[in-house]
Amino acid sequence: MTTALVAPAPPAAGPAPGPSPAPALDGLPLTVGLAGREVLLVGAGPVSVRRAEAFLGAGARVRVVAPRIDPAMAELAASGGVVVETRAFTPADLDTPWLVHTATGDAAVDAEVAALCEARRLWCVAAGDVALGSARVPARTAVTTPSGPVRIAVDSGDPRRSVRLGRHVARSLATAPAGLRARRRPVGGWVALVGGCGDGDLLTVKARRLVHAADVLVVDGAADPALLAELDDDVEVVEAGVGVSAARVPALVAARYATGHGVVRIVAAPALAAEARTLAGAGISPEVVPGVIDGGA
Repeated sequence: MTTALVAPAPPAAGPAPGPSPAPALDGLPLTVGLAGREVLLVGAGPVSVRRAEAFLGAGARVRVVAPRIDPAMAELAASGGVVVETRAFTPADLDTPWLVHTATGDAAVDAEVAALCEARRLWCVAAGDVALGSARVPARTAVTTPSGPVRIAVDSGDPRRSVRLGRHVARSLATAPAGLRARRRPVGGWVALVGGCGDGDLLTVKARRLVHAADVLVVDGAADPALLAELDDDVEVVEAGVGVSAARVPALVAARYATGHGVVRIVAAPALAAEARTLAGAGISPEVVPGVIDGGA
């Protein structure tokens, strides 16, 4: 009987040394309606304070459970903003909330909360270890427009990078505000009276943001082609004294305002006060945005 000796195969080559790749950003970004709904925060440290303020801003009813309370959280409780229970977490705390946020500083407690939420099919944000939870809170910022804020959420898997990216996007939209125009017509319109000569390069940052949010742009004389090239194709441009007589402008602005349109009227800086009085005579109280320079110079 012959016995063959087989040498064991060499071990497979392991991965090259270096940092492990970041986990994929699984999931679908959603905007969640929290108004009037309970959010439970387990833990009451600085992270929970910031999140409590965010949830309150979304209209949630915030309840906090923690054995120790950060002074800032105590201030929120004193103002009536949140309900604080100074004790340890128990599973019964999960009976009523729609969303749970855990940031206790104790990995075992956070893991327990996340596991119980998973078993009960409750969305859970685990601030200390996002892999434990089933939801994440992205970095958030907003750009203000007359028809409401445009909210921006950024989730990169790295909270500090997300904050920086969000700020960059907000600054970019403020200075190059393409796409800010609302497409759903609100019940009431708005009117802004902007000082300038119609040259887009000489408008303030705020004025440009308003122009890009408007449905109707009214200027004295011919409009700046470069500014028009930035606008949506369906923005109505009215050139007072060219296509429409100046005397008809207040009635036209009032008619567009009455149908829910956003209107920006650009006039030379010295004429702002007189134009505001003219629009007031047509029943309109415009937002007045002074120009950087004298548009008539």
